[in-house]
Amino acid sequence: MTTKTTYNPIKREIPTTMSIVAFIHCGMCLDEWKADDSLNSRLSPRDYTSYEVGYTALGLQVWCKRHEANVVHVDFQGLRLPGNTGME
Repeated sequence: MTTKTTYNPIKREIPTTMSIVAFIHCGMCLDEWKADDSLNSRLSPRDYTSYEVGYTALGLQVWCKRHEANVVHVDFQGLRLPGNTGME
C-alpha cells in the first residue's frame, strides 16, 4: 500500500535580502583557488567561481560554468515550494 505525503506549507515571509548561512561552492574551483596564491590573495571564492542556477525537471540545479560540472542538484520530489523572486 502506497501512502501519499501531504505537503502542509508553513506560511512565512521569504526575505529578498541576503540570508545565506552556508555557501555552496564547486569543489574543483575551491581546489584551484586554494592552490594558487595569486588567486586567493586577490579574489574570494565568490569572485573566482562562475555559476548558473536554474530549474530542472526534478527541482533546482547549480552548475559550475568554469568546469561544466554539477555543483548541487536539489530534488523537490514533485513538491511545489514557495519562493520569492522579488528584488529590493
